[in-house]
Amino acid sequence: MRNVCDERHEHKERVSKIKAELETREIVEKMVKLLRACADETRLKILIALSKGDLCTCDLSQILSLSSSAISHQLRVLKLSNLVDSIRIGKQVVYKLRDRHVLELISSALENAKE
Repeated sequence: MRNVCDERHEHKERVSKIKAELETREIVEKMVKLLRACADETRLKILIALSKGDLCTCDLSQILSLSSSAISHQLRVLKLSNLVDSIRIGKQVVYKLRDRHVLELISSALENAKE
């Protein structure tokens, strides 16, 4: 079975409509940046942990059995990718998922992986 059409059909209206609806290059680049940030095992584990609740670096370090500096490095990448936010509470910095979209992304990926 081949993955290409046996005949060349022209679907000009459909092609034109879809081309017009495609996202801009800038939006696609932002999506790539977001998905690259999620594509690392440690960062993905951090996102999954944060989907359960807000956590500080020390908590994440214990949960993932990694050094605080390793966790901090990955959190920096996640912050730059707009996936997590931080809140300072006294001397402690607590991390959380940026918004419901990130939670939906993680939940959908998890659901898909479990199928």
